[in-house]
Amino acid sequence: MCSGDGPVVLLFVEKLERHLYIVGVKLPTELARHYSSILDLPNFDRGLDIYVRVHVSRVFNEEGDVVKEVNENLVVKLKMELITHVLDLTEMHLRYGIPIGYFLEVLLISLIVKSGSKQYEMLVYPDEFKHLISPFLPQKVSNLVESYARVIRERMDYEVVVLLSTVGLQDISADLWEGLVRYYSNDYEGSIKFFRKVIEGLRNIVKEADVIEEGRKERLHRYLSGAYDLISSFGEHAGTRG
Repeated sequence: MCSGDGPVVLLFVEKLERHLYIVGVKLPTELARHYSSILDLPNFDRGLDIYVRVHVSRVFNEEGDVVKEVNENLVVKLKMELITHVLDLTEMHLRYGIPIGYFLEVLLISLIVKSGSKQYEMLVYPDEFKHLISPFLPQKVSNLVESYARVIRERMDYEVVVLLSTVGLQDISADLWEGLVRYYSNDYEGSIKFFRKVIEGLRNIVKEADVIEEGRKERLHRYLSGAYDLISSFGEHAGTRG
């Protein structure tokens, strides 16, 4: 990530496990300790709803091979299982058929606390990059995640990614993130595929919007269509998500 003044995420890898009532991954204990004022058990007991904004990137099998690139931004509920904080990924587990025991690469962006009609969202580790690699991971996974972490630490600056997700454009945010990661990993062809999807998504939003003055809406749509045509000339459509 570019050094300085932007929010960052916590990157970690955990095994997908079946807990009492849900399927999910454990929240790193370091984060639970750092935000103990929010994540202490009494807060759950008194009815606070706590969610986590995450980007789920890749799925690894038990041998450490990448078996799926999920590339999806989610807001998931954080639950307490005895004394363990667990991200509830039951819906994702069922939707993609991810086997129990596989490893998920997760970028944790923010904590969201809801109480009645009030909601508060807080970025984790602002202005600081952290990634956690368990010594029990397959070496192949550790190597891939370390490479991913270097891309984020050295090259990424993604306030726009967070903002898009915050205003409800999770698919566009996820595609922009993946495009940036691939670009800074020197996968230029792969990055073009995702940047094209970003432009396509924005173009569709402009087309369907009814709060933009008609003349401005036309110009925006024309501009985005031109950008889409230009970037489409650099690569094939195959391989994009969605």
